[in-house]
Amino acid sequence: MDKKRNVILFALLLIVFIAILGINSFFNLFHCNLRKELKGKSDTQIHEIREKIAELEKEPVKDVTTVGRLARQYLLLSTLYLDKKMWDMAIDALQNALKYGESGPAVFYQMALAYANRGYDMDNDDDFRTAEGYYRKAIEKHPKYDDALYGLSILLFYHRNGQDEAMTIIAELTDRNPKFYPARFARGRFLYETGNMEGALRIYEKLNEDLSSLPASGIINEYREQCRSNITQIMSEMSGR
Repeated sequence: MDKKRNVILFALLLIVFIAILGINSFFNLFHCNLRKELKGKSDTQIHEIREKIAELEKEPVKDVTTVGRLARQYLLLSTLYLDKKMWDMAIDALQNALKYGESGPAVFYQMALAYANRGYDMDNDDDFRTAEGYYRKAIEKHPKYDDALYGLSILLFYHRNGQDEAMTIIAELTDRNPKFYPARFARGRFLYETGNMEGALRIYEKLNEDLSSLPASGIINEYREQCRSNITQIMSEMSGR
């Protein structure tokens, strides 16, 4: 249970998958063939989008349609940069998307992801602080933006000395949306790390029960394996008290 990198990158991959494909379900998020296909196309897509942007930027006077197209192209470009873990390039693209009027919650969420991951790579508290601000802007725009709530809770718990708020956010999120399985893993982890092993065990046991009722798939099988491993670890530690 990597308490930092995996949860941040899971949030990152989730938004990338949704933004590129426009699919709400995340059950195939880590489907190997799909991820390989996306990876193989990303460089070509980046080149094509940059060419479109260059043509649009040449126009000395940009009408409303051109401005809107630029905003969308920069947002899509940032998504591809995020997928490739090119945080600086993603931030630059997102700043341009904002400049051209993109103001939906997704642009703030992606900005938060870019800063959070760069902050982790560089061990930079300023980036974590900036990421928190963008998460909160995304949530202000869309109070039930589950991915942003999840990302904010992870950031607060591990990097912003906000464990109490993080646990409140993740509890409310999982109670409202129990099918958001990564958030339920995070809730169990938060409880475990704050010493509440009984509470963590209850979370993982209920999660294991729910996962067992789902059709098998690559990601569901991975969830089940990790959930059972967590249960075994916690029970072992509790028996050794």
